[in-house]
Amino acid sequence: MYDIDEIKKRYQGFSDIKIKRIARNESKQLRPEIREILKDEIQKRKLNKNLLTWIYAENDTLTDFEKQSLFRKIENLKCPNCNKKRNKLIAQEFNTVVSVILWCKNTTQNKILCHYCSKNLKLKSFLITILTGWWSRTGFLLTPYTLAKDIINLSYQRKINNRIISEFIEYNNGIFRLYGTDDETVFNLISRYNDNDLETKDNSKEKQ
Repeated sequence: MYDIDEIKKRYQGFSDIKIKRIARNESKQLRPEIREILKDEIQKRKLNKNLLTWIYAENDTLTDFEKQSLFRKIENLKCPNCNKKRNKLIAQEFNTVVSVILWCKNTTQNKILCHYCSKNLKLKSFLITILTGWWSRTGFLLTPYTLAKDIINLSYQRKINNRIISEFIEYNNGIFRLYGTDDETVFNLISRYNDNDLETKDNSKEKQ
């Protein structure tokens, strides 16, 4: 592990672009003393003061009470998919496998939706996997595992829901600190999250 003096020298050698990237994306993972080094570099280089504002907001962690209140707010918003308020929003994991001979794509996506939209999307993912997941060597092995995982997950929906929403709140901590937790802000963040939270494994070069 580097000592503080060595870390200071490293940060002094970083380009402005790297300092900005660390400030925007990594400040939360830094130890407090390293975060201070980062802030000193931003000030010395006279970089945009908004970077300092963001670092402060990102690391001003929401209290447990604020997180619980936000959790309840999220559950009671209208659905970002159908734009209706039929029932409480739930967060679920959707897994899909698509394969064709030498190509296989395994997709996992977390979404926060109403029960109706979640149920429809879960069924759609299940049907796509069961119809198109088998047609490569990797897909043939991956498809039964994915289908079994989805069936097992039905028994852990509440646990999965709590994990995904908690991660969503944690990830957006800085934005909540800067812009508040009004319905419109939270709704827009959920919509963006649903569109972007995608993990894809593309096995397009299988060895037959």
